[in-house]
Amino acid sequence: MSDHIHYVGDGRGRRKVYVDGRLVERAIYADVRRGIVDHFPTPLKIHKRGKRVISRRLHGQVTVESLVE
Repeated sequence: MSDHIHYVGDGRGRRKVYVDGRLVERAIYADVRRGIVDHFPTPLKIHKRGKRVISRRLHGQVTVESLVE
């Protein structure tokens, strides 16, 4: 398992994800090496055919902080 990739359900517990020092709410995927974070923006938006929630991708300096001690 790659230590630089984080996603929901990877078994490493809750984390805070930052892009360029700003906290990203509802992050679902983060790649620290590539500087990519996928997240669900607020308010949530549903695809016009109603099959999935639309996510957004951010690029920048990614930092992941574990909330588990």
